[in-house]
Amino acid sequence: MKLQWCVLLVPALLASGCGPLDERPAEPVIDELTGQVLQEATTKYDMHRLLEDSDVTGGAGITPAQVQAFLQQQGSYLAGYTDPAYGKTAATLIVERSRASNISPLYMLARIQGESSLIQSGTSTNLSKATGCGCPDGSGCDAQYVGFGKQVECAAKKMRGYLADLEAGRATLSGWKVGVTKATSDPCTVTPVNNATAALYTYTPWVGAYAVQCGRATVGGSSLMASIYNRYKTAYAWTLTTEEGCYSGTVDATVPEGSCVQSASDALWRQCSQGVFIGGTAAKPSHCNVSFPYCASARLGRSVAVRTCVQVSGALWQQCGAEGTWRDAPGAGSTGVGPLGACSATYSL
Repeated sequence: MKLQWCVLLVPALLASGCGPLDERPAEPVIDELTGQVLQEATTKYDMHRLLEDSDVTGGAGITPAQVQAFLQQQGSYLAGYTDPAYGKTAATLIVERSRASNISPLYMLARIQGESSLIQSGTSTNLSKATGCGCPDGSGCDAQYVGFGKQVECAAKKMRGYLADLEAGRATLSGWKVGVTKATSDPCTVTPVNNATAALYTYTPWVGAYAVQCGRATVGGSSLMASIYNRYKTAYAWTLTTEEGCYSGTVDATVPEGSCVQSASDALWRQCSQGVFIGGTAAKPSHCNVSFPYCASARLGRSVAVRTCVQVSGALWQQCGAEGTWRDAPGAGSTGVGPLGACSATYSL
């Protein structure tokens, strides 16, 4: 007599029990949005709280070497890939472009896998649309976002923009906001309880097959990000935090613990705490070890972000530095570099 058993695959979401043993292999379930094979639904997530905010913005201690080792562990095509447009490896781009927008490289790995399967695939299929950024459902990708490095950078910047709106108390461009009920495309009725969840639904407005309450079995959706993220989090000995500080895209450097940075993207203040920037307030935090505010420019008649280079007179260039002070930047007009590094913006006479 043959035993009856259940395999917890996505099709099982459509059934209430186990039938007689079928010796034929189960047909793979293909995500109707991405065309990827959906993975085993071994864990279900709360559709109102898919990830924590720190899951999306953390991972400050993750290095390109760790990502490279993880890609090799997964047998990924990306383990041997260098983007010709950047001259950098996939691992380096994942870390650098993610951290430049204060987005976790570990979250980015999950996003890449969910959109293109590249983390666990040994082929280059979907390389040009690795994160699905600028690639609306049912149509091709915007040409300006085609390419691996551009895809990672696009995805990181999009998430940072969504989080910036949410941290400022605004809804995202598609109307998602913490505590506000909204319908997804499944459709499901979701009330996000944190910024990360609202941002995920802004990026992908589907719950999908991996949530407890609702979702379409043939779509990975935003709940797939939670499934992959939590699996990847325990699949490697990541260094998620660092005592060295936080990488700031505004400063374009790692700033010490306790530093405060006024963001170039939205002028809000954020403080480095345990390797992650927190806050997002109009007022400067009260206790900052060092601060990077905007600098007041008499020549421009307004304040500009740190690393901005301004030509003050014929031969004199200055760059906005720490504590709101201007520093002499000889040669910035020709090299685009000052004492704090590359000019974030350049204003000549």
